[in-house]
This record gives sequence, structure tokens and C-alpha cells, in this order.
Amino acid sequence: MNILAIIGVLVAVVIGIFTVSSGGLFEDRGGGPIATGPGSREIRNPQPISRPGRVRPRVAPRPPTRTTPAPLPEPAPGVSAFRDAVRISTVRRSGTSPAEEYVILKHVDSRTDFEIDVTGWQIASLKSSALIPRAVRIPEIDVPEEDIVLPRGGVLTIVVGTPTYQRNFRENRCVGYLNQQHRFTPSLSSSCPDSRPDRGLLLARGFSGACIEFIERIPACRTPTIRFKDSSIGNECIAYINRNFTYAGCVANFRDRSDFLRNSWRVSLKRPTKLFDPRHDRVTLRDAQGLLVDEFEY
Repeated sequence: MNILAIIGVLVAVVIGIFTVSSGGLFEDRGGGPIATGPGSREIRNPQPISRPGRVRPRVAPRPPTRTTPAPLPEPAPGVSAFRDAVRISTVRRSGTSPAEEYVILKHVDSRTDFEIDVTGWQIASLKSSALIPRAVRIPEIDVPEEDIVLPRGGVLTIVVGTPTYQRNFRENRCVGYLNQQHRFTPSLSSSCPDSRPDRGLLLARGFSGACIEFIERIPACRTPTIRFKDSSIGNECIAYINRNFTYAGCVANFRDRSDFLRNSWRVSLKRPTKLFDPRHDRVTLRDAQGLLVDEFEY
């Protein structure tokens, strides 16, 4: 073998060894683009291959979950839909006088802010019953009566007998003046909006010190008696007192305020005899359809 053939054989052997050890110059790694990067021999490109004419579908966002309030349960037969809305909160049974007996009802439903007309509802004991009457909106001012409509938190006091003040009425911020001539069971508020007169306003009117002191001594919700010895306060001061420190004057001055009317009513059944047993009884409240709203035992 000549020298050229020997050299050719050696070159072929060297090329074969290099191809096996390096994995080949043209090894197929499975297709796809190949990218190189630091720290590794090769990094397969993670981006997908675009295909013309194919659009990825858009996924609509999921609507938020809404909680629908559960419907109110249907009342049992004979039970009113107002079963949990109006409660008998107090029963006062006196020893002998029906004028000392009373029941207090409250609108206690907190599910929604709705009003309940309770006129014509029945309040009863085991031996007798009576219907809830109507009432005037502003006592001593309004004449026609209207249904009693309790808002949430509204209170109705029902006196069994005949009180000294016989009108049924809605309370307001000035009814404390009625305490001067009448006795109420339970008692009325003795707070009125004119109980603390504005001294600066009185000074601006030019009233004397004696007049201002007289006005500041007037008890809350009371019309003062002006005697001869008090005449020194002046005729203008006396006229101001007579015009403002009365029930009618209080109503005229404050009835336009948003908080003038209170959410409490007073009515009387004007019964000559007692309604409740002084020892033990069952008091029931029924709506205008005769369905049971609440009951109270003692």
C-alpha cells in the first residue's frame, strides 16, 4: 500500500470518530426552531407558530354571582303575613280602672322599610275584644281623623278606658303642653323645642332684663300665668309670651321641621269596663282580615 492510500484510511477513521462523539453535524432534534442561549446548549423557542386564517377564540368574562334573597315563607293557615312585623310589646293591666289599662304595639320588622296600616285591627283578651280606631295627625289643630300607619320602629299605645284627653292623635314635639291640662297614662314627653329660648334673639327684640329673666324661668312645655306683679315686664313682652309659649304657638313655630312629627300614636278604646284579667290572660292581635298577628300571655 503506498503512502497516499495509508493517509486516506487514517483521515476516514478520524472523521468517523468525530461524528459519533459529537452527536453528528446534522442531528434531527424533533423539528422546530432552535435558539441558543447562555448557560445551556440549546433552548427551544416557546412561542407558538402562527397559522394564517386561524383566530384564537375569545372567552367571555364570567358574570358576577348575584345572590337572590330568599322569598318570605308563606304564613300558616289563620296566621297573618304581618306575624313577625308587629308585636305586642307591653300589656298593662290595672287593678280596677280601665283608664289605667293599656297595650303598646311596635312595628319591629327589619326586613324592609315598609309601613303598616293598623286601623281596624283587633286587640282582644279571652273575654272581649275591640278594634283599633283612627287618629288625628296634629291634635288640637286637625279635625279629620286618618288611618294609623306605622313605619318601621313606629309605636302605638292603646288605652282601654277613657282618658281625660279623649282625642286619638299622633304625637309631635309640642304635645308636652297637653300635660298641663290633662293626665296621660303612660305619661307624655315633657320636652318641647321652645324650652330654651335664644337670649340673643330676645335682646335683639329690645326686651328688658326683667322680661328675659321671666321667659327663661318658664318651665318646659308650660304656658305661664302672668300675674299683676309681673306686669312690669312690659306689654310687648307679655304679648310675645302669649303668642309663643302655648301649644298652638309651639305648633305654628315648629311644625315645618322635618322631625316635628313623632312615630308614635295614642288612642283610647273608651271602654267602661276592663279588657284584661288582672291575674292571667291571653292577649291577641289580629289584622283587618282576622288573621293572627301576635299573642301575649301572662
